[in-house]
Amino acid sequence: MSDRLKDLLERLTPQEQAELEAFAAFLVARRTLQAPQLLTDDISSEELINLAASSGGFNWLADAGEELYTLANGEAAVWPTTS
Repeated sequence: MSDRLKDLLERLTPQEQAELEAFAAFLVARRTLQAPQLLTDDISSEELINLAASSGGFNWLADAGEELYTLANGEAAVWPTTS
């Protein structure tokens, strides 16, 4: 890692660090797509779901401290789990 990159990483706020971490996870997870050079509507829903699940960008949804509710009935939202 270059000294410049280290310096930039140290200057990020915690929020910016979290965003950068999620983007880096996306870049790594993108490698598993069938056609990584094409990030378009041609990607299957299954591939997109797998990419989102493996990136870690939605891990906050599983946090027990989050209180999310559906618009339809106001009941607590239930999120699918990976198995």
